[in-house]
Amino acid sequence: MLETVKKVSLGALILSIISVNPLSTENLWAGKRSIDKITKTIELKGEKHLTVKLDVGAAIIDLRKNRTGDLLNAEVEYDPDELRVDIEYDLDKDEGTLYLESESRRKGIDLDKEDHYWNLEFTDRIPITFEIDVGACEADFDFSGLKIDRLDMDLGASSVDVDFRKPNPVRMRKMMIDVGASQLTIIGLGNANLERLSFDGGVGDFTLDFSGEFERPGHVDIDVGLGSLTIRLPEDAGVEINSESSFLSSFSIDKHDFDEVEDDVYQNDKFGQTDKELIFNVDIGLGSIEIETSGR
Repeated sequence: MLETVKKVSLGALILSIISVNPLSTENLWAGKRSIDKITKTIELKGEKHLTVKLDVGAAIIDLRKNRTGDLLNAEVEYDPDELRVDIEYDLDKDEGTLYLESESRRKGIDLDKEDHYWNLEFTDRIPITFEIDVGACEADFDFSGLKIDRLDMDLGASSVDVDFRKPNPVRMRKMMIDVGASQLTIIGLGNANLERLSFDGGVGDFTLDFSGEFERPGHVDIDVGLGSLTIRLPEDAGVEINSESSFLSSFSIDKHDFDEVEDDVYQNDKFGQTDKELIFNVDIGLGSIEIETSGR
């Protein structure tokens, strides 16, 4: 008789949980993870410059310009059982530093990026330095309209799209990109207003598109290991390419667009004739580089 009472009590307890919190039982039976959400707004308070340090593992990331005038509008969704998420902001006089970080609670565990989402929107009113270090992410970085004076990106096994659909209002002193086993596409580098770009690609598939409205010379240093890189050039740019490769690498350039003026030095007919000029230093290991001109 006592055993029967215990069984009835346990059943009643389960029914009670179902009636009070159906989401909890859905998680219980289906094995779903709990998801927390952080909403963060940081107002602009007279800062003249912002440094953003983004350090995130497996995640989906969307980044763009905001319309609110705030320094930052952010929404983060994550599994608190798997991750620690931290958003910190330091203000020293008129210089702001923003830390956006996530860390796994269990080392060596592969996280599901679908349960980890960052939506980040930044002000276009002050210059920003971005220092981005991401792991196995799916990311869309839309820098269109933002004032970026420096951009450093260290990308792990990621799939990343970067857009500069509008001109950068300030001169970008340097863009540094270090890519591992990733897929990376950057569109509109002519709009980035670059002084110098340094690109180091490992194993992956990369595209650098230099379309845009740049009017001052830019210098580009490229080192490709085992990866495959496509460089797309605008028709109206003056271009010089200094290449260094081995017999195991592949370097493809259209001889109708470029003349080899010295050994492994190529120039198009607009080089030296326009302020819209790009100078490349290219080093290829075991990978491949293909040079394309838009409109061809």
